[in-house]
Amino acid sequence: MTEQTQRQETQEQSFADLLESEYDYKPPRRGDVFQAMIVEINDSDILVDLGTKTDGIVPSSDLRRVDKEYLDKLAVGQTIPVVVIRPNTAEGGVLVSLSNGLQQGDWIRAQELQESGEEVECPVTGTNSGGILVEFGQLRGFVPNSHLTSLPSRMRAGNLDDTKEELIGEVLSLVVLDVDPRRRRLVLSKRAADRRRRQDLLVELKPGERRTGVVRNLVDFGAFVDLGGIDGLVHISELDWQHVNHPRDVLEVGQEIEVEVLNVDTERDRIGLSRKRALPDPWDEMTEELSQGDVVEGTITNEVDFGLFVDIGKGVEGLLHNSEIPEYARQTMSLSRDAKIQVRILEIDAERRRISLQLVEDVEAGWQAEDDDLAEMDDVEDTEPTESLY
Repeated sequence: MTEQTQRQETQEQSFADLLESEYDYKPPRRGDVFQAMIVEINDSDILVDLGTKTDGIVPSSDLRRVDKEYLDKLAVGQTIPVVVIRPNTAEGGVLVSLSNGLQQGDWIRAQELQESGEEVECPVTGTNSGGILVEFGQLRGFVPNSHLTSLPSRMRAGNLDDTKEELIGEVLSLVVLDVDPRRRRLVLSKRAADRRRRQDLLVELKPGERRTGVVRNLVDFGAFVDLGGIDGLVHISELDWQHVNHPRDVLEVGQEIEVEVLNVDTERDRIGLSRKRALPDPWDEMTEELSQGDVVEGTITNEVDFGLFVDIGKGVEGLLHNSEIPEYARQTMSLSRDAKIQVRILEIDAERRRISLQLVEDVEAGWQAEDDDLAEMDDVEDTEPTESLY
């Protein structure tokens, strides 16, 4: 084969490839999505390479719909998503929309989040009668009232609107429930996000570990503390080392406190917490200060069949056994809860953390003296009266 023949065949093949490429070429159509490279950034528009025969133009009217912070970060050579609005313009270019391109990416992202169940943070931008509106990238999402766990049930309409208005500007952790790009419908839920966080936290929490929480509610039997998506109960007996009459005596709603996890019931979604165990234990301090035979003032905290429990300071309790309470003391003194009495330290059992008490002798002597005075009065009354001078 001659060199001229080879050159002719090469030219013919190149011409065939050109015809084939022309035949396969599909011009951009309205609605097509491209990952376009920025060629030029102007004051009024952005020129992008679509990978086709003609470049795309993002007009100023479309740029005004895009977040300014996002636009300020754009640079030549960067790839951005665009959607074809008008395939042929008078200038011979393709009119494309960056805002629609970003929305398309947001719809894809929303669908991915719906499938994975992952949470997404969205700022609240507005409200309506049915719920609140949130910002999801370039899209507007909707959270129905029934999926806002921060709204109490049976709330009156006026109060409900005010409560939702207070959420504007806040960033909420949400879960995507429904995605319909054709209807431009994006529904999210805070309730589902909270439920998922509760389940994750229940599995994560271990007895004995310390957590920081916020007091959400105070009731007669304790305090409910939010650990970040799930509430735990601090029973009144675990609020403080000292005796507590009511949780409001030591806590306030909204207060941040440290707690220790006592138990976790995954089946009933219940968490037992202790505040006092996260506080310094006064036992060591008190037992270092006290010795056998010391006399202190204490406060009765509880009465049981075998005696009285007495707080001798800083929540440390000792037992005043019935055998250490004389009968005449019961008759002459009020030995009820919150009464203050003088007691003597009989024994400190550090290993079992027990302190034995008895009523002090001087108090008993006072009662004895009172009994003696009464006896003397009885003796006087029993003597025969003297004869009258009259």
